[in-house]
Amino acid sequence: MKRLPSCWCLLATSLVAGIAALFEPRAARAANTVFFEASQTTNLVTSGVTSDTIASEGYLFTFTRDKLFTGGVGLTNPIGRTVRIPWPQGLEAQAVTDGPNLSGARMSISRQDGQTFAMESFAFKLLASTAGAGAAIEIMPLLNGEDGLPNPVMLDATGYYGKNFSYTTPSLSGFDTYKMTLYVDFALLNLTLVDTTVPPPFLDIFQLDATTLELSWPTNAVGYNLVSAATSAATAWNPVTNDVAINGDYFTVQIAVDEAQRFFRLQLK
Repeated sequence: MKRLPSCWCLLATSLVAGIAALFEPRAARAANTVFFEASQTTNLVTSGVTSDTIASEGYLFTFTRDKLFTGGVGLTNPIGRTVRIPWPQGLEAQAVTDGPNLSGARMSISRQDGQTFAMESFAFKLLASTAGAGAAIEIMPLLNGEDGLPNPVMLDATGYYGKNFSYTTPSLSGFDTYKMTLYVDFALLNLTLVDTTVPPPFLDIFQLDATTLELSWPTNAVGYNLVSAATSAATAWNPVTNDVAINGDYFTVQIAVDEAQRFFRLQLK
């Protein structure tokens, strides 16, 4: 069996004349984590005066809480405001309305290992009205502690209490932290994060007999197609239409050896 590392090309031997393989030289569509599922749990990492940090599924969430809120009863007995969207229904960030450091509702998301990732999409609910003044939720990506964009990504958040918003965010990729800010309370209801650092899958070649080759790749390589072309520099790659079988943890495709040169690779859909 011959295993192909990143961007290498396996040239034909005399027994497999005209057959070569390489893998798609782009980042893998790696493990997508979709929050908020009932099975997902959290660990409290830190609890501050006006914020908490929790960990779940390899990610860290830091979000503001209005813990100094007194409810109008005295000034020295804060009761904090009630959380209306508890985990795992979502994750709520509250505006800080009492104490020396007032602020809007804020949330930051990062990976526990500090690596980069993508925020593919998210949905959130307004927990206060912004219909009068209008609002936009601001997202600033960070990389190594520095702003990743000249200006934050601004997405409309104008509406009344309880209004839901849903956005896809293809520009939010390749950063290690995403900071979200809105001047009123909001709660994330859905969030898709993509770990883009997982290594791409390998495409293996195994010679079954003098006339047949078997190509295989892991079944956890979700979102890939097997394609072929006459040259490795081809601008158009055609899907391989041979039947795909599953053998244990691998997809397998059998290819007949012929005289024509062919290159194979795994390509993201």
